[in-house]
Amino acid sequence: MKIKLKPKTFGPVFAFFDSSKEVQYATTETSERTPHAPPGSPVDMLLASLAFCMVKSVEWAAKDQGETLLPFSVKVAGTKTPDLPWRVEVMEVTLFGGLVEDATATPQIAKLAKSICTVSNTLNCEISLTLEPKDG
Repeated sequence: MKIKLKPKTFGPVFAFFDSSKEVQYATTETSERTPHAPPGSPVDMLLASLAFCMVKSVEWAAKDQGETLLPFSVKVAGTKTPDLPWRVEVMEVTLFGGLVEDATATPQIAKLAKSICTVSNTLNCEISLTLEPKDG
């Protein structure tokens, strides 16, 4: 009989951009924000690194497109493989917010950001990217 285990998940880690020079971190959208990555496991630090890199990459992509950024956040969560050797199988990146005034530019900025993110390009796992526009 084969037993199927539920894969372990990590995170999420949130990174927040508000046009200041300092990225803020939290473990939920509403928890207290800090300029330091949340404490946790080495994988949580990896998630925070990816979140930070995506914030910076979105900044660069928007600048490249001649757009001014609106406040936004990035959520990164990971799922461990169910088999050996233990590793992260997938990291799910979600960008929350409209990113820029011109909503039609947001998908292109997100795609460009993912392509220039050094951390995501270095990782040997699937990186999924989802856009969640702001409400209203």
